[in-house]
Amino acid sequence: MSAAAGKSRAALPVTPLLAVGAFAIGTDTFVVAGVLPEVARDLGSSLADTGWVSTVFALTYAVLAPVLGALTGRMERRRVLVVSLTVFAAGNAASALADDLGTLLAARVLTAAGAALYVPAASASAAALAAPERRGRAMAVVLGGLSAATLAGVPFGTWLAADLGWAATFWLLAGLGAVCAAAVALGLPAVRLPTAPGLAARLAPVRDPRVLSTVLTTLAFMTGGYLALTYIGAVLAPATDGDGTTLALLLLVFGVFAVGGTVIGGRATDRWGAPPVLSAALAGLAAVLVTLPLTRDSMATAVVAMAVWGVTAMATQPPQQHRLFTIAPASGPLLLSLNSSATFAGISLGGFIGGRVLTHGGAHGVDRLGQFGAALAVAALLTSAVGPRLRPPGPRTTTAAGTPEPAREPG
Repeated sequence: MSAAAGKSRAALPVTPLLAVGAFAIGTDTFVVAGVLPEVARDLGSSLADTGWVSTVFALTYAVLAPVLGALTGRMERRRVLVVSLTVFAAGNAASALADDLGTLLAARVLTAAGAALYVPAASASAAALAAPERRGRAMAVVLGGLSAATLAGVPFGTWLAADLGWAATFWLLAGLGAVCAAAVALGLPAVRLPTAPGLAARLAPVRDPRVLSTVLTTLAFMTGGYLALTYIGAVLAPATDGDGTTLALLLLVFGVFAVGGTVIGGRATDRWGAPPVLSAALAGLAAVLVTLPLTRDSMATAVVAMAVWGVTAMATQPPQQHRLFTIAPASGPLLLSLNSSATFAGISLGGFIGGRVLTHGGAHGVDRLGQFGAALAVAALLTSAVGPRLRPPGPRTTTAAGTPEPAREPG
């Protein structure tokens, strides 16, 4: 049996397992938005202050993803995955046991560190274990776990918190992380990858203005969306009357249409190209956010808003990835790592800015979340239009004195 065939056979049972770990991490990332009101009430803190639970997690992920990837690049992948899942499980157990906001924030930092280490390692392991012609599908299965979290994990976690308390959601995630860690340790073969580039090499593409524009676009629309999504319990309170089960159903609507938005965005990008698809998605996202004050008062309009929100938010992802791969195909994984950091930085900033809007916005603070979010979606629309017009950095030559100077075009 060839090595490739052996790897392919080994990958068949473990790739779905790696996807389960990604599902747990995706649920952990997004479920906090649905349980914030319960956390704030139980810990005796304001909703704005409790928003730091989501902000700290996302910020830690954004900062540590490239750093931990560089530091662990030479380690065997199975060991990295087991460590990351163990840290993730410990962080969720600590979150469930937290009895004050400070302890919960520290636990979320620990959880985010495990999550930031896991996702890139799981994707790389799935690709390494699959035959070359199946690597794309293997990676898609792993990353599909993140998308599935918005469909099933987040609504279920929100419902569980409403029925048994928010700590139950974190206990469930801790258990899932521990089971995945044990299964990976027992079922995943040893995986060694070529030496990964260091942190400086990972950040080198930022010098290309097209990359910077694309990443800034992601940062802007993710921040805009999470201004309101972080505090979705408060935003939809008029429609749900504060009932957690009803909120879970609305989040299920969001998740179903988010998965559909990913599929639509991918197929539309293949047919019409990235720029028009991204522009349409961002325009739709701005529209649904700016009209939130009008749609959050009844269940019927809230369902429509969450459906459109899910489609437009997730339809942005395929064209963004396509744009990055088009800029530098050889640096695709690196550029997606930077884009992932921008995604979680946007989640973090959205929670932070949204908290300030609630604090200083008075009686209309909740309504202004959508308005500020829409403004940032429009800003993302503008940066996405500018990006394709930017030119890549030109080659540089060296003078006799040894100082670099820009290369000049002939003629």
